[in-house]
Amino acid sequence: MTLDIYYNIHHDGEKMLCRLPGKTDWKPAVWHDDIRDELIESLKNNVGSYVHTRAAGPEPNNITSFHPYHRHWGPNVDSRPKILFQFDPYNDWGRINCKPKGMMYKGQIVLDAENRQVRDFYEMPLTISTQIEGWFIEALIRLNPSIRYTDFISRMPSTSSHLPSPNVLNMRAMRWRTRNWCRSWTKKDGTETIRGYMWDKMSAEQQMLNTTTGMGVATLEQVREIESLNKGKLNRGTRGSGKRARELEDMGDTTESDGMDVS
Repeated sequence: MTLDIYYNIHHDGEKMLCRLPGKTDWKPAVWHDDIRDELIESLKNNVGSYVHTRAAGPEPNNITSFHPYHRHWGPNVDSRPKILFQFDPYNDWGRINCKPKGMMYKGQIVLDAENRQVRDFYEMPLTISTQIEGWFIEALIRLNPSIRYTDFISRMPSTSSHLPSPNVLNMRAMRWRTRNWCRSWTKKDGTETIRGYMWDKMSAEQQMLNTTTGMGVATLEQVREIESLNKGKLNRGTRGSGKRARELEDMGDTTESDGMDVS
């Protein structure tokens, strides 16, 4: 994929062109920031709106645009997507969903602020607020394990004073998981220890059905125990390194690939 490759940029009058390093052919391009308002308005006028309001940033266009698949999603138990109640992933999780293609808009390659092509995922809104909620981050990553934290950031307004780092988004999702009996499906230090702790709190029926439905919200004491497990301070038979959750990034190939035009 082209996300990890920085494009060369050339301006031909009012047109912006780009090409991959080492290539000779220039192609029409546009920065995601420059089409942000168009994407938001088009979806608002032609598709619909969320039942539950999404968190927004301080700037006028610092919002998460509408996605019909998420219309009824919300943070509360009665509106939460079902995948957030699923305790363990299915065996093929991590292998599902082929590599994404690159985002296109009106025949133009869509670039982020660092001149990398924005990766196109059906599951993701076209624009994302810098204040995106932890539950929403977790739901999207569970839906498609190919999604990275950088994919969220590439859809945010790059000039916002509230632009988060990948680690901030990671911690935002982790804090929500801790309070809501959601274990991380990404394998890293400490995840199996935390899984064991949460599994012990589940009823036999919940374990059989692979669901945390009915568990409610973790108490303050339970949250502290889970945080201690994440830091490797409690020993539950599985060795943890105590390292904080890190961003797991897999490098893609350098083959240029155009996705469906989002215009």
